Amino acid sequence: MNKIAIVGSPGAGKSTFARQLGESFNIEIIHLDRYFWQPDWREKPRDARIEILKDFVRKEQWIIEGTYLGVSEPRLNAADSIIFLDIPPWICLHRIIQRHNTYRGQSRPDLPEGCTDKLTLHRMLKVLVFPLRDRRTLLQMLRSHMSKRIIRLRSGKEVEDFLAQQKQGTDDQRNFSSAIPVAIETPLEAVYKGSSTPLREGLGGIELTFA
Repeated sequence: MNKIAIVGSPGAGKSTFARQLGESFNIEIIHLDRYFWQPDWREKPRDARIEILKDFVRKEQWIIEGTYLGVSEPRLNAADSIIFLDIPPWICLHRIIQRHNTYRGQSRPDLPEGCTDKLTLHRMLKVLVFPLRDRRTLLQMLRSHMSKRIIRLRSGKEVEDFLAQQKQGTDDQRNFSSAIPVAIETPLEAVYKGSSTPLREGLGGIELTFA
């Protein structure tokens, strides 16, 4: 995985997940919130956002986190792997409240300067209604990219297991790279053993399906 797009509801844990995955793979992390907004939460125009994305996806390696369905195609088209954090809305809501309590009046690491963490009724409603509209739209978009590796993680436990598996895989590669000059493919069967999440053999390894 060299070009990874991470998507999901607000509060799904995309920023934290991206940082942890970036540490394992030693790949640059791009938080879209940081580049799509100006101080005082002034929104950059759609055309500007698309141009920003086009510049990012030209790089050889990246992890881009953020959903932004209206401008998602450039990175979904360029990604070799798409990870959907499909976390239940009540967990996401709890997380954004918890995050606000931590960063109240401050700028988060994934936000641009001049944008402090905000918790509004609109933002909370956006989390709660995500499954009713945006999630359906996102799943439809992902179905058009089924030639790529698409991974859907539906709980904190699945996220933790996936990260642990990837870290173990990259550690093994580093330990044996001098003796084995062949890339090691880390299977995901062990991560999801016993899970009700269906798996299928696909291009590039084990993928999650949308059953």
